[in-house]
Amino acid sequence: MVDIIPLRPTLLVSEGESIKFDQQLTSNPNVGGFDPLRVQELLFFLTSVILAQIFLVLKKQQFEKVQLANII
Repeated sequence: MVDIIPLRPTLLVSEGESIKFDQQLTSNPNVGGFDPLRVQELLFFLTSVILAQIFLVLKKQQFEKVQLANII
């Protein structure tokens, strides 16, 4: 398998050297793309925060309606 690595990171392996599964090729762990699981977790977290904010606003409106009904 061939993996193209940009010029900036320091290589930890040399050409022709056999490597193990999931062994780092460079000293920078961020080189080589992103982790799709982390992106899914971020999307789940942001969705839950947005839903919580929406429900809080709806609950506040409901509470204000009850207070207004008690005044009248």
